[in-house]
Amino acid sequence: MARSVHRKLRLMERVRIRSAEERMQQILDERTERLAARKAATSPAEALPRALVCGAGRERFGLPIETIAEVLPPQKCMPVPDGPPALIGLFGRSGQLVSVVDLALALGLEVASQDDESTHFILLRRETPRVALRVERAHEVADIIPLTGEEAAGFRNDAVTGYGKSQSGPDDQDETVSLLDVERLLRPFLSSSSVSGA
Repeated sequence: MARSVHRKLRLMERVRIRSAEERMQQILDERTERLAARKAATSPAEALPRALVCGAGRERFGLPIETIAEVLPPQKCMPVPDGPPALIGLFGRSGQLVSVVDLALALGLEVASQDDESTHFILLRRETPRVALRVERAHEVADIIPLTGEEAAGFRNDAVTGYGKSQSGPDDQDETVSLLDVERLLRPFLSSSSVSGA
């Protein structure tokens, strides 16, 4: 009788140990699932494109942050004779000439402000030729939530690759931003002899 009681006690102890191990494993599994779910929930936010939101022609445009070297105050430009209207001139920077293209004119938009004091020059991260975009205002660097479906249909310009929402403006309102491909935007000007010599 003592043997059977002793055997039952050992069996109960094994079951209790096994249950504790199983419980510990279950807790670890649940934690792993929660961490995986949290990572999955945050990964779309990490994948959002970052862009410099700037104004041109009463609209907002997003320039991919990796294409931008620097935001500069307006510079005095030397005009380019017989250049396209959007090529507003050249200025010197670190011993190199920089061609300046007005973003609104390059997109075929009406320039909203003629006040040079409120404009910015966006120096692009490219070597040859060096190019800066004149914008009416560089507002902020923001995460852009891309729009899909009908909201993103019908690009009016080859340089616009899509549309997105940016939390900017008064009271953190969602603002629609046209996303630009800088190389597509510059393509007509880079083939021009006036810019390629810069």
